[in-house]
Amino acid sequence: MKKLFIDLKNEIYQLWENNLELSNFTKLPKDLIYNEVQPNYILPAKKLENWQSHSLETMRVHDIIKQLSPYVNWKQTYEEKDVGKSFLEKYGYFELFGPTGHFLTNKMSLYVIFLDAENFYTWHNHEAEELYFVLSGSAKFESKADESEILTPLKTRFHKSFQPHSLTTHNEKCLSLVAWRDKLNSEIKVVKN
Repeated sequence: MKKLFIDLKNEIYQLWENNLELSNFTKLPKDLIYNEVQPNYILPAKKLENWQSHSLETMRVHDIIKQLSPYVNWKQTYEEKDVGKSFLEKYGYFELFGPTGHFLTNKMSLYVIFLDAENFYTWHNHEAEELYFVLSGSAKFESKADESEILTPLKTRFHKSFQPHSLTTHNEKCLSLVAWRDKLNSEIKVVKN
């Protein structure tokens, strides 16, 4: 398994080097330490199994994430009372790089987030600044003080510190990388629209 994690890390480094929005947002640390984390394979993550990427530029990353999916520490953060059962049945994420990730660093965090089709990730915020990068599928991104837009593979969306934002998937799933800089221990809070 370690080899697959290293392959994913290397593919992400290459993606980062070839994308100015990613590399300008934060540099990827060169001193990442592989960390064996207890797997937590949740039901929503199983929906990745038969999903084929149609984006040539991100297909390799998508495919490795699919292969690793049963072996990563998927999380959900939220409680049903805050976001609803339907959302939790269609959402999951894991920390790939970061203080508790599959690769350890205190310089930044990089998450992989999966949203199934027909899902609404409610309005929320956090202190850390954030950049979404869509790998596969699409989602409508909304944030206070910004125009809403539908992001497809290779598109990014920046969220400022404490800027409320939400995501909606329609007829497609969405798999994204999400980078955090500064305040890596930020608490994610559901906020009223």
